Order: sequence, then structure tokens, then C-alpha cells
Amino acid sequence: MNHLAPDFKTLSFSQREAVLKSLFLIARSSEQQRPSGITQLTLIHAIGTTLLGISLDDSEIDLEDSALDSLHSELRTVSTPIRHRLFQLFILVEMILDPPPKDVSSKLRYAAAILNVDDGFIDVLREYSQSAYGIAATDLHRKGYLGKPGMVEKGSEMMRCNKTLTDPFEVDEDDPVLLSQWLELENCNPDTLGRKIWEYYMGRGFVFTGQKGSVNPTIAQHDWVHLLADYSTTIEGELEVFSFIGSAIPDLKGFSFLLTIVALFETGNLESWGGGALTADPGHLQKEGMPERVADAIRRGRVCNFDVMYGIDYFNYKDEHVDNVRKMLNIIPKDFNVTSPGVWHPEGITEYQRENGDHDYQPPLAA
Repeated sequence: MNHLAPDFKTLSFSQREAVLKSLFLIARSSEQQRPSGITQLTLIHAIGTTLLGISLDDSEIDLEDSALDSLHSELRTVSTPIRHRLFQLFILVEMILDPPPKDVSSKLRYAAAILNVDDGFIDVLREYSQSAYGIAATDLHRKGYLGKPGMVEKGSEMMRCNKTLTDPFEVDEDDPVLLSQWLELENCNPDTLGRKIWEYYMGRGFVFTGQKGSVNPTIAQHDWVHLLADYSTTIEGELEVFSFIGSAIPDLKGFSFLLTIVALFETGNLESWGGGALTADPGHLQKEGMPERVADAIRRGRVCNFDVMYGIDYFNYKDEHVDNVRKMLNIIPKDFNVTSPGVWHPEGITEYQRENGDHDYQPPLAA
């Protein structure tokens, strides 16, 4: 089934087709037979059907096609935010190549010039192509969502921390007031957001925020999104949930979450993230069905169009039914054609989490 992301609904078929053909044409210069190259083509196809509303394969494109050259004339009247969202698709499909081609920055700067956008993430891919992984990690943070001035302070308020955080991944292991708010969620009515997130933590053996051994509040914040968007707590689910988060955030810098999760769980170019809560485990986007799952997560995120990371105090909705909160945040169902195990699916939890969590609050075992 073909979908269309809300950003691109104002674009004509010919405009969207030119974008999709251009993505394929830029990919042509890569070594497509390597695993990441094959995944790149699969992802571009998924982007076409899921975000651009067009089903088109690489084999259908003429080598002499002038789509890239005509892209400027096709899109010159399109608003800057939409052109920037389109350009981010070019960044994403080049990001999954391992390693990125040496000419990746020149290709992307050419596309950026055609689309008339300025995007600092080009430098991140250039640094990856030069094996400058440490510099790339710093740049990705500095130019991304969490590198914005004032973001840490805003996050502290949304996460109800009772200390002044100085880093987005600073731990808060001695905060009895915050801890008590998490523990009190047990008393919320069945099927409310509060009760379900409590069960989610109990079933997976997660340590509640505010005490020793817990993850930092920012990572805890994303757990609410796992539950609401119904993405598993496997690595594949992390790819989906951060693709959703990065796309839902209206600020274009939210896109940094997509690049971060790809660098962790596809290329492995980022050693760790989230204060060490997530560590590199490459190759997961290459698994069957994952490009389609990521594309669908991007689509759902754009429909949501809300800062689900630092833009909401979820404790304010703890007594609301989970489905009502989804409606409030415009979190639509997954594409029924995409096989994506959710939070309560038998495959929606890792073996480690199943072994360490409370079995009474876990997804049922597969029959």
C-alpha cells in the first residue's frame, strides 16, 4: 500500500517522482552489491511507497534520467521546510552505507544546492567517510536536537528532575521525589498510561529513574514513546522508536535521532550513545522488513508532528487510557502490511529482559 507523508501532500506526482528518482540516481554511484548498498536500495523503495506515495524500483530508472538536474525547477516554489525534509531523505539513505563513499559530501552538497537548503549533517557523513568517528560523534551531538541551547533545562522540567542537569545524559540517581512519582504509577487504573508504563518497567526489569542503577532521565523519557507508539524493546524496536521520535519532533534538528540510531545499529560508526545506555550493534537495518519498518516509523512520526521527547510531561497523562493519549498526540496505527512486533508481542522483548523482569508483567511467550 502506498502512503504519503503529510509534509509531501502538497507536492505533485511529478515532484515526488523526481525526488525518488534522484535518490536512486545518487545511490547509483555506490557499490550497490555490498550488503549496505542493497539495504540502501530497499530503504529508498520503502521511502517511495511509504513517504512519497510512489512505487518505483531502481531497475525502472533510465541511466540517462535527468531527474536530478530537473529537481531544482520542480521544487523551486516549494517551501523551505518541505525542501529540507526532502533533503534529509538524501542524508538518511547515504548514512546507511558502511563505509560512506569518499565523495559522499560532494554528492550531498550537490543535492543541497539543487534543493537550496543548508544542512550541517553533511559534515557528519564526510567525517564518517574519513573514519573520523570521534569528530563525527561530537558534530552529530552539537548540530543535533540535544545540542540546542536551553534543551537540557527544558528536558529537566519535562522529566520532573529535582536537580539542575548540565548534560542531556546526566544521571539522576538520588532523587527520591522523582522515584516516588514513578513508583506511584503502580496505583493507576488498569490500561492507563501510568499503569502500563509501570508494567512495562516491571516486566523488563528496568530500574525506575531517581535511584542508583537507573538510566538517565532522557533515556527514561523515550520509554513512554515505546509504549505509546507500540515499538518493541529489541534493537529493531529501538531503530523504529528513534526513527519515530526524530521524525515527530517539528524542529528539523530532531532528525539527528535518526542519524544516531543508524550509526549505532546499522553501521556501528557510533560506539555508544545516551550516556552509555545504548552501545553499537551493527547490521540490524539489513534484516528483512526493517527498511519498511523504519520508513513506516518516519511516516507515523511526521503525522504525530509533536516533540514527544522534551515537549511533554507524561506524568500529566498518567491517569488517561493509553488509547486516549495516542489520540491526543495523533499517534496513528502502524501500517498493517508491516510486520512490527509491539511492546506486548511475544517477540517485543529481549531474552535478557525476559530473564530479569517480572514474568507477571511480560508479553506472553510465543506458542
